[in-house]
Amino acid sequence: MKIIKNMVTSIEEQIIDKLLRRGERITYSATSNLFYEGQIPVVAYLILSGNVHLTKNKKIKSTIGPGSLIGVKELMKNDAVEFSAVIMPETEVCFLSRSDIFDIMEERSDLSEHINQLLTA
Repeated sequence: MKIIKNMVTSIEEQIIDKLLRRGERITYSATSNLFYEGQIPVVAYLILSGNVHLTKNKKIKSTIGPGSLIGVKELMKNDAVEFSAVIMPETEVCFLSRSDIFDIMEERSDLSEHINQLLTA
């Protein structure tokens, strides 16, 4: 589904290491809502381990795992997300603010290009 592809991007291991130095890491012990359809995100979410279900109208549309970055485009454009995200138990997530992402973009031109492509998609 194109909408999901625009919302989620895969990140290379070396970029993940740089992102981890900036964001806050949390491991969820129970199923929980990460964000809701229509919400404007205040952070982007990097999935480090476990799984997250992307849902629309309470139906699972996709399941994503480690190395996936959710909500960057929506965060950077201040747009509402088109899906809800339900995080599964024992899933670790790194929360990344807009300033974290800008800092990484300044350091890594390849990530900057990738994010810019997302923003124009």
